[in-house]
Amino acid sequence: MSELQTIHDQLTNLKHVVVCVDPVDLDNIWMSLWALVRAPNAHIHISLSPRVLDLRVPTFASLFPELNAKVGSHYMLDTQDEDAEEVYGLLGDEGLRAYFARDTTFQADAHTRTHVPLYMALSALRFALKFSSKGHVGTRYTFYWDPRSMESIIPGIHHPAHVNDFLYACNDEDRRESSKYLHLAGQEREERMVEIMQRTANRLAGQLGYEEPLDILNPIEKLIELFKGPAAASRTLVLGGGPFTEMVRLLKETDMLPLAVVAMSRTWWADVNVFPNNYNDLMDLDAAMEIEDLVKERAVPTWFFPTECAKAKVEGSQVLRRCAWDFDMEQLKSIFRDAGDMESYEQAAVFTRETKTLAKMHLFDVLTVVPLAHPGSLPYRRAESYWDEVDGQRVIRIKEAADGPVNVFYPDEEAMKASQKTAMEEISYVLSSVKGSG
Repeated sequence: MSELQTIHDQLTNLKHVVVCVDPVDLDNIWMSLWALVRAPNAHIHISLSPRVLDLRVPTFASLFPELNAKVGSHYMLDTQDEDAEEVYGLLGDEGLRAYFARDTTFQADAHTRTHVPLYMALSALRFALKFSSKGHVGTRYTFYWDPRSMESIIPGIHHPAHVNDFLYACNDEDRRESSKYLHLAGQEREERMVEIMQRTANRLAGQLGYEEPLDILNPIEKLIELFKGPAAASRTLVLGGGPFTEMVRLLKETDMLPLAVVAMSRTWWADVNVFPNNYNDLMDLDAAMEIEDLVKERAVPTWFFPTECAKAKVEGSQVLRRCAWDFDMEQLKSIFRDAGDMESYEQAAVFTRETKTLAKMHLFDVLTVVPLAHPGSLPYRRAESYWDEVDGQRVIRIKEAADGPVNVFYPDEEAMKASQKTAMEEISYVLSSVKGSG
Protein backbone atom coordinates (compact mmCIF):
# COMPACT_ATOMS: atom_id res chain seq x y z
CA MET A 1 0.00 0.00 0.00
CA SER A 2 1.42 3.43 -0.98
CA GLU A 3 1.84 6.29 1.47
CA LEU A 4 -0.70 8.30 -0.51
CA GLN A 5 -3.19 5.46 -0.28
CA THR A 6 -2.79 5.44 3.51
CA ILE A 7 -3.60 9.14 3.66
CA HIS A 8 -6.47 8.75 1.22
CA ASP A 9 -8.00 6.06 3.43
CA GLN A 10 -8.08 8.47 6.38
CA LEU A 11 -9.72 11.43 4.66
CA THR A 12 -13.24 10.67 5.84
CA ASN A 13 -12.05 10.28 9.45
CA LEU A 14 -10.18 13.58 9.68
CA LYS A 15 -11.44 16.11 12.20
CA HIS A 16 -9.43 19.05 10.87
CA VAL A 17 -7.96 20.23 7.57
CA VAL A 18 -5.84 23.38 7.39
CA VAL A 19 -5.70 25.13 3.99
CA CYS A 20 -3.11 27.90 3.54
CA VAL A 21 -3.81 29.89 0.38
CA ASP A 22 -3.63 33.38 -1.04
CA PRO A 23 -6.87 35.22 -1.79
CA VAL A 24 -6.36 36.11 -5.43
CA ASP A 25 -6.57 33.01 -7.63
CA LEU A 26 -9.84 31.16 -8.10
CA ASP A 27 -8.12 27.78 -7.92
CA ASN A 28 -7.52 28.45 -4.22
CA ILE A 29 -11.28 28.62 -3.70
CA TRP A 30 -11.51 25.28 -5.52
CA MET A 31 -8.74 23.74 -3.39
CA SER A 32 -10.73 24.73 -0.30
CA LEU A 33 -13.84 23.22 -1.86
CA TRP A 34 -11.91 19.99 -2.34
CA ALA A 35 -11.26 19.85 1.40
CA LEU A 36 -14.95 20.39 2.14
CA VAL A 37 -15.93 17.60 -0.24
CA ARG A 38 -13.22 14.99 0.34
CA ALA A 39 -12.92 15.44 4.12
CA PRO A 40 -16.66 15.52 4.86
CA ASN A 41 -16.34 15.12 8.63
CA ALA A 42 -13.57 17.67 9.11
CA HIS A 43 -13.66 21.32 10.01
CA ILE A 44 -11.82 23.28 7.32
CA HIS A 45 -9.52 26.03 8.61
CA ILE A 46 -8.63 28.44 5.82
CA SER A 47 -5.69 30.79 6.35
CA LEU A 48 -5.58 33.59 3.77
CA SER A 49 -2.24 35.26 3.04
CA PRO A 50 -2.57 39.05 2.86
CA ARG A 51 -1.38 41.40 0.15
CA VAL A 52 -0.40 45.02 0.39
CA LEU A 53 -3.01 47.13 -1.36
CA ASP A 54 -2.62 50.54 -2.95
CA LEU A 55 -5.93 51.58 -4.44
CA ARG A 56 -4.41 54.83 -5.71
CA VAL A 57 -2.52 52.99 -8.46
CA PRO A 58 -4.20 52.09 -11.78
CA THR A 59 -4.13 48.47 -12.88
CA PHE A 60 -0.90 47.68 -14.71
CA ALA A 61 -1.87 44.39 -16.41
CA SER A 62 -2.25 45.97 -19.85
CA LEU A 63 1.23 47.44 -19.48
CA PHE A 64 2.83 44.16 -18.43
CA PRO A 65 4.51 43.33 -21.77
CA GLU A 66 5.95 46.84 -22.05
CA LEU A 67 7.15 46.93 -18.43
CA ASN A 68 8.65 43.45 -18.63
CA ALA A 69 10.49 44.34 -21.82
CA LYS A 70 11.95 47.42 -20.15
CA VAL A 71 13.08 46.06 -16.78
CA GLY A 72 13.08 42.26 -17.06
CA SER A 73 11.23 39.62 -15.07
CA HIS A 74 13.31 39.97 -11.90
CA TYR A 75 12.38 43.61 -11.34
CA MET A 76 8.79 42.97 -12.35
CA LEU A 77 8.33 41.18 -9.06
CA ASP A 78 10.84 42.32 -6.51
CA THR A 79 12.32 45.82 -6.67
CA GLN A 80 14.42 46.65 -3.63
CA ASP A 81 15.27 50.17 -2.47
CA GLU A 82 18.83 49.90 -3.76
CA ASP A 83 17.51 48.94 -7.22
CA ALA A 84 15.31 52.00 -7.68
CA GLU A 85 17.79 54.17 -9.59
CA GLU A 86 18.59 51.39 -12.05
CA VAL A 87 14.92 50.51 -12.55
CA TYR A 88 13.91 54.11 -13.12
CA GLY A 89 16.66 54.41 -15.70
CA LEU A 90 15.39 51.33 -17.52
CA LEU A 91 11.84 52.62 -17.50
CA GLY A 92 12.71 55.98 -19.00
CA ASP A 93 9.26 57.29 -18.06
CA GLU A 94 8.38 58.90 -14.73
CA GLY A 95 4.74 57.96 -15.21
CA LEU A 96 5.61 54.28 -14.88
CA ARG A 97 7.48 54.54 -11.59
CA ALA A 98 4.44 53.99 -9.35
CA TYR A 99 4.25 50.38 -10.51
CA PHE A 100 7.68 49.68 -9.05
CA ALA A 101 7.08 51.15 -5.60
CA ARG A 102 6.51 47.56 -4.46
CA ASP A 103 9.65 47.19 -2.40
CA THR A 104 10.29 47.34 1.35
CA THR A 105 9.17 50.95 1.40
CA PHE A 106 5.89 50.02 -0.22
CA GLN A 107 5.31 47.23 2.29
CA ALA A 108 6.05 49.54 5.21
CA ASP A 109 3.91 52.41 3.88
CA ALA A 110 1.00 52.69 6.33
CA HIS A 111 -1.26 53.88 3.53
CA THR A 112 -0.95 50.61 1.65
CA ARG A 113 -2.21 48.76 4.75
CA THR A 114 -5.21 50.99 5.42
CA HIS A 115 -7.71 48.98 3.39
CA VAL A 116 -6.17 45.51 3.74
CA PRO A 117 -8.66 44.33 6.42
CA LEU A 118 -11.54 45.22 4.11
CA TYR A 119 -9.81 43.52 1.19
CA MET A 120 -9.18 40.36 3.21
CA ALA A 121 -12.75 40.26 4.52
CA LEU A 122 -14.08 40.71 0.99
CA SER A 123 -11.79 37.89 -0.20
CA ALA A 124 -13.06 35.54 2.54
CA LEU A 125 -16.63 36.46 1.65
CA ARG A 126 -15.91 35.54 -1.98
CA PHE A 127 -14.74 32.11 -0.84
CA ALA A 128 -17.76 31.67 1.43
CA LEU A 129 -20.18 32.75 -1.30
CA LYS A 130 -18.87 29.98 -3.58
CA PHE A 131 -19.05 27.44 -0.74
CA SER A 132 -22.65 28.46 0.00
CA SER A 133 -23.62 28.21 -3.67
CA LYS A 134 -22.49 24.57 -3.58
CA GLY A 135 -24.52 23.77 -0.46
CA HIS A 136 -21.70 23.81 2.12
CA VAL A 137 -22.83 25.27 5.44
CA GLY A 138 -20.88 27.98 7.19
CA THR A 139 -20.35 25.94 10.35
CA ARG A 140 -17.89 23.70 8.46
CA TYR A 141 -15.20 26.31 7.86
CA THR A 142 -13.38 29.21 9.52
CA PHE A 143 -11.20 31.91 7.98
CA TYR A 144 -7.99 33.31 9.50
CA TRP A 145 -5.33 35.83 8.57
CA ASP A 146 -2.14 37.34 9.97
CA PRO A 147 -1.35 41.01 9.17
CA ARG A 148 2.31 40.39 10.08
CA SER A 149 2.69 38.25 6.98
CA MET A 150 2.88 41.44 4.93
CA GLU A 151 6.34 41.98 6.37
CA SER A 152 7.75 38.97 4.52
CA ILE A 153 5.36 38.20 1.63
CA ILE A 154 6.42 40.27 -1.36
CA PRO A 155 3.52 42.00 -3.10
CA GLY A 156 3.93 40.12 -6.35
CA ILE A 157 2.67 40.71 -9.86
CA HIS A 158 -0.74 39.31 -8.94
CA HIS A 159 -1.33 41.81 -6.17
CA PRO A 160 -4.36 44.06 -6.66
CA ALA A 161 -2.53 46.60 -8.82
CA HIS A 162 -2.22 43.82 -11.37
CA VAL A 163 -5.62 42.12 -11.27
CA ASN A 164 -8.65 43.76 -9.66
CA ASP A 165 -9.74 40.65 -7.76
CA PHE A 166 -11.40 42.86 -5.15
CA LEU A 167 -14.09 43.60 -7.75
CA TYR A 168 -14.84 39.98 -8.65
CA ALA A 169 -17.76 39.68 -6.24
CA CYS A 170 -19.38 42.95 -7.35
CA ASN A 171 -22.80 43.00 -8.90
CA ASP A 172 -23.18 44.27 -12.45
CA GLU A 173 -24.08 47.79 -11.33
CA ASP A 174 -20.98 48.21 -9.19
CA ARG A 175 -18.78 46.64 -11.83
CA ARG A 176 -20.00 49.20 -14.35
CA GLU A 177 -19.45 51.93 -11.76
CA SER A 178 -15.88 50.78 -11.10
CA SER A 179 -14.98 50.93 -14.79
CA LYS A 180 -15.32 54.72 -14.63
CA TYR A 181 -12.47 55.00 -12.14
CA LEU A 182 -10.04 52.15 -12.76
CA HIS A 183 -7.89 54.24 -15.09
CA LEU A 184 -7.53 57.08 -12.59
CA ALA A 185 -4.63 57.57 -10.21
CA GLY A 186 -4.72 59.08 -6.76
CA GLN A 187 -7.26 59.85 -4.07
CA GLU A 188 -10.41 59.83 -6.17
CA ARG A 189 -9.69 56.34 -7.45
CA GLU A 190 -9.01 55.15 -3.91
CA GLU A 191 -12.21 56.66 -2.51
CA ARG A 192 -14.39 55.22 -5.27
CA MET A 193 -12.86 51.74 -5.01
CA VAL A 194 -13.34 51.71 -1.24
CA GLU A 195 -16.98 52.71 -1.62
CA ILE A 196 -17.59 49.88 -4.07
CA MET A 197 -15.66 47.33 -2.00
CA GLN A 198 -17.55 48.29 1.16
CA ARG A 199 -20.93 48.04 -0.56
CA THR A 200 -20.04 44.62 -1.93
CA ALA A 201 -18.69 43.40 1.40
CA ASN A 202 -21.79 44.62 3.25
CA ARG A 203 -24.06 42.90 0.73
CA LEU A 204 -22.21 39.59 0.92
CA ALA A 205 -21.96 39.71 4.71
CA GLY A 206 -25.71 40.15 5.00
CA GLN A 207 -26.34 37.41 2.47
CA LEU A 208 -24.09 34.99 4.36
CA GLY A 209 -25.35 35.84 7.84
CA TYR A 210 -22.57 38.07 9.22
CA GLU A 211 -23.41 41.31 11.01
CA GLU A 212 -20.26 43.01 9.68
CA PRO A 213 -17.88 41.99 6.85
CA LEU A 214 -14.90 41.73 9.23
CA ASP A 215 -16.79 39.18 11.35
CA ILE A 216 -15.82 36.47 8.86
CA LEU A 217 -12.10 36.84 9.68
CA ASN A 218 -10.27 35.50 12.73
CA PRO A 219 -6.70 36.23 13.86
CA ILE A 220 -4.31 33.38 13.17
CA GLU A 221 -3.60 33.26 16.91
CA LYS A 222 -7.00 31.61 17.31
CA LEU A 223 -5.91 28.79 14.99
CA ILE A 224 -2.61 28.44 16.84
CA GLU A 225 -4.39 28.20 20.20
CA LEU A 226 -6.72 25.54 18.81
CA PHE A 227 -3.77 23.33 17.89
CA LYS A 228 -2.04 24.04 21.19
CA GLY A 229 -5.16 22.95 23.05
CA PRO A 230 -8.32 21.09 21.94
CA ALA A 231 -6.95 19.89 18.59
CA ALA A 232 -3.36 19.26 19.73
CA ALA A 233 -3.62 15.51 19.33
CA SER A 234 -5.71 15.57 16.17
CA ARG A 235 -4.33 14.07 12.98
CA THR A 236 -4.70 16.95 10.59
CA LEU A 237 -4.12 17.31 6.86
CA VAL A 238 -2.36 20.53 5.85
CA LEU A 239 -2.78 21.85 2.30
CA GLY A 240 -0.92 24.71 0.65
CA GLY A 241 -1.89 26.86 -2.31
CA GLY A 242 -0.02 30.06 -1.52
CA PRO A 243 2.98 31.33 0.42
CA PHE A 244 4.19 29.13 3.29
CA THR A 245 4.33 32.05 5.71
CA GLU A 246 1.33 31.12 7.85
CA MET A 247 1.95 27.38 7.62
CA VAL A 248 5.44 27.86 9.01
CA ARG A 249 4.15 29.96 11.88
CA LEU A 250 1.47 27.40 12.73
CA LEU A 251 3.98 24.56 12.89
CA LYS A 252 6.65 26.55 14.74
CA GLU A 253 4.28 27.76 17.44
CA THR A 254 2.61 24.41 18.09
CA ASP A 255 3.67 20.79 18.45
CA MET A 256 1.37 19.95 15.57
CA LEU A 257 2.17 16.66 13.81
CA PRO A 258 0.19 16.71 10.56
CA LEU A 259 -0.95 13.53 8.87
CA ALA A 260 0.66 15.05 5.77
CA VAL A 261 1.55 18.34 4.11
CA VAL A 262 0.54 18.62 0.45
CA ALA A 263 1.22 21.87 -1.39
CA MET A 264 1.66 23.50 -4.77
CA SER A 265 5.38 24.21 -4.64
CA ARG A 266 8.76 23.73 -6.29
CA THR A 267 9.76 23.23 -9.92
CA TRP A 268 11.82 20.51 -11.55
CA TRP A 269 13.33 22.54 -14.38
CA ALA A 270 12.43 26.19 -13.68
CA ASP A 271 11.55 26.86 -17.31
CA VAL A 272 7.77 27.12 -17.66
CA ASN A 273 6.90 30.32 -15.77
CA VAL A 274 7.68 34.00 -16.18
CA PHE A 275 9.86 33.57 -13.09
CA PRO A 276 12.28 30.71 -12.39
CA ASN A 277 10.76 29.95 -8.97
CA ASN A 278 7.41 28.37 -8.38
CA TYR A 279 5.13 31.33 -7.72
CA ASN A 280 3.98 30.12 -4.27
CA ASP A 281 7.60 29.69 -3.22
CA LEU A 282 8.52 33.06 -4.66
CA MET A 283 6.01 34.93 -2.47
CA ASP A 284 8.13 34.12 0.60
CA LEU A 285 11.28 32.23 -0.36
CA ASP A 286 12.60 31.89 3.18
CA ALA A 287 9.33 30.36 4.42
CA ALA A 288 9.29 28.02 1.42
CA MET A 289 12.63 26.58 2.52
CA GLU A 290 11.82 26.67 6.23
CA ILE A 291 8.74 24.49 5.80
CA GLU A 292 10.98 21.76 4.43
CA ASP A 293 13.21 21.95 7.51
CA LEU A 294 10.16 21.67 9.77
CA VAL A 295 8.64 18.64 8.08
CA LYS A 296 12.03 16.91 8.11
CA GLU A 297 12.44 17.56 11.85
CA ARG A 298 9.02 16.06 12.56
CA ALA A 299 9.14 13.38 9.86
CA VAL A 300 5.87 14.64 8.35
CA PRO A 301 5.06 12.97 5.00
CA THR A 302 5.12 15.81 2.50
CA TRP A 303 4.27 16.09 -1.17
CA PHE A 304 5.09 19.12 -3.29
CA PHE A 305 3.21 19.56 -6.56
CA PRO A 306 5.57 21.37 -8.97
CA THR A 307 4.65 23.81 -11.71
CA GLU A 308 5.46 21.28 -14.46
CA CYS A 309 2.57 19.05 -13.34
CA ALA A 310 0.08 21.80 -14.20
CA LYS A 311 1.67 23.61 -17.11
CA ALA A 312 3.26 22.52 -20.37
CA LYS A 313 6.41 24.16 -21.67
CA VAL A 314 5.45 26.24 -24.69
CA GLU A 315 7.38 28.65 -26.86
CA GLY A 316 5.22 30.51 -29.30
CA SER A 317 2.99 27.90 -30.91
CA GLN A 318 5.41 25.04 -30.25
CA VAL A 319 4.90 22.65 -27.33
CA LEU A 320 8.35 21.69 -26.04
CA ARG A 321 7.19 19.56 -23.12
CA ARG A 322 3.65 18.24 -22.85
CA CYS A 323 1.53 18.15 -19.72
CA ALA A 324 -1.72 16.19 -19.94
CA TRP A 325 -3.06 17.99 -16.87
CA ASP A 326 -2.65 21.33 -18.63
CA PHE A 327 -6.08 21.00 -20.19
CA ASP A 328 -7.03 22.58 -23.48
CA MET A 329 -9.98 24.97 -23.65
CA GLU A 330 -12.54 22.35 -24.66
CA GLN A 331 -11.43 20.10 -21.80
CA LEU A 332 -11.63 23.00 -19.37
CA LYS A 333 -15.13 23.85 -20.51
CA SER A 334 -16.20 20.24 -20.10
CA ILE A 335 -14.87 20.19 -16.51
CA PHE A 336 -16.98 23.16 -15.50
CA ARG A 337 -19.95 22.14 -17.63
CA ASP A 338 -20.05 18.71 -16.00
CA ALA A 339 -19.93 20.44 -12.59
CA GLY A 340 -22.82 22.71 -13.54
CA ASP A 341 -20.56 25.66 -12.79
CA MET A 342 -19.88 27.64 -15.94
CA GLU A 343 -19.86 30.73 -13.73
CA SER A 344 -16.50 29.63 -12.32
CA TYR A 345 -15.22 29.03 -15.85
CA GLU A 346 -16.20 32.54 -16.90
CA GLN A 347 -14.61 34.05 -13.78
CA ALA A 348 -11.38 32.14 -14.40
CA ALA A 349 -11.40 33.19 -18.05
CA VAL A 350 -11.70 36.85 -17.04
CA PHE A 351 -8.86 36.47 -14.54
CA THR A 352 -6.65 34.83 -17.17
CA ARG A 353 -7.32 37.60 -19.67
CA GLU A 354 -6.66 40.31 -17.10
CA THR A 355 -3.29 38.98 -15.94
CA LYS A 356 -1.63 39.37 -19.35
CA THR A 357 0.93 36.83 -18.10
CA LEU A 358 -0.90 33.62 -19.03
CA ALA A 359 -1.52 32.50 -22.59
CA LYS A 360 -4.42 30.28 -21.43
CA MET A 361 -6.25 29.14 -18.34
CA HIS A 362 -4.46 26.72 -15.99
CA LEU A 363 -5.91 25.05 -12.89
CA PHE A 364 -2.71 25.01 -10.80
CA ASP A 365 -3.43 24.69 -7.05
CA VAL A 366 -6.59 22.59 -7.24
CA LEU A 367 -4.67 19.92 -9.16
CA THR A 368 -2.37 19.53 -6.15
CA VAL A 369 -4.94 17.50 -4.25
CA VAL A 370 -6.06 15.21 -7.08
CA PRO A 371 -3.49 12.51 -6.15
CA LEU A 372 -4.86 12.46 -2.59
CA ALA A 373 -8.25 11.45 -3.94
CA HIS A 374 -6.72 9.12 -6.55
CA PRO A 375 -3.46 7.57 -5.32
CA GLY A 376 -1.47 6.28 -8.25
CA SER A 377 -2.67 9.00 -10.62
CA LEU A 378 0.70 10.73 -10.51
CA PRO A 379 4.16 9.34 -9.68
CA TYR A 380 6.46 11.08 -7.24
CA ARG A 381 10.10 10.98 -6.22
CA ARG A 382 11.92 11.47 -2.94
CA ALA A 383 13.59 14.85 -3.13
CA GLU A 384 15.26 17.67 -1.27
CA SER A 385 15.60 21.37 -1.99
CA TYR A 386 18.66 23.57 -2.21
CA TRP A 387 19.50 27.19 -2.97
CA ASP A 388 20.75 28.28 -6.37
CA GLU A 389 21.10 31.58 -8.17
CA VAL A 390 19.88 32.56 -11.64
CA ASP A 391 20.68 36.03 -13.03
CA GLY A 392 21.18 37.38 -9.54
CA GLN A 393 17.93 35.90 -8.22
CA ARG A 394 17.67 33.34 -5.44
CA VAL A 395 16.10 30.17 -6.78
CA ILE A 396 14.88 27.07 -4.96
CA ARG A 397 15.89 23.97 -6.87
CA ILE A 398 15.23 20.31 -6.12
CA LYS A 399 17.19 17.12 -6.54
CA GLU A 400 16.33 13.50 -5.92
CA ALA A 401 17.16 12.14 -2.47
CA ALA A 402 17.71 8.65 -1.13
CA ASP A 403 15.35 9.06 1.81
CA GLY A 404 13.45 11.59 3.89
CA PRO A 405 9.78 12.63 4.19
CA VAL A 406 9.73 15.04 1.23
CA ASN A 407 8.36 13.92 -2.12
CA VAL A 408 7.86 15.87 -5.32
CA PHE A 409 5.31 14.75 -7.90
CA TYR A 410 6.87 14.00 -11.26
CA PRO A 411 5.26 15.03 -14.58
CA ASP A 412 5.60 11.65 -16.26
CA GLU A 413 3.97 12.12 -19.65
CA GLU A 414 2.46 8.65 -19.96
CA ALA A 415 1.17 8.56 -16.37
CA MET A 416 -0.45 11.96 -16.68
CA LYS A 417 -2.02 11.06 -20.00
CA ALA A 418 -3.44 7.87 -18.49
CA SER A 419 -4.92 9.75 -15.51
CA GLN A 420 -6.07 12.85 -17.40
CA LYS A 421 -9.74 11.88 -17.40
CA THR A 422 -9.57 10.98 -13.71
CA ALA A 423 -8.15 14.42 -12.89
CA MET A 424 -10.84 16.16 -14.92
CA GLU A 425 -13.61 14.14 -13.28
CA GLU A 426 -12.21 14.83 -9.81
CA ILE A 427 -12.34 18.58 -10.33
CA SER A 428 -15.85 18.39 -11.77
CA TYR A 429 -16.94 16.37 -8.75
CA VAL A 430 -15.48 18.85 -6.28
CA LEU A 431 -17.06 21.82 -8.07
CA SER A 432 -20.49 20.20 -8.14
CA SER A 433 -23.21 21.12 -5.68
CA VAL A 434 -23.74 18.96 -2.61
CA LYS A 435 -26.47 16.40 -3.32
CA GLY A 436 -29.78 17.55 -1.97
CA SER A 437 -28.66 21.17 -1.58
CA GLY A 438 -30.42 22.41 -4.65
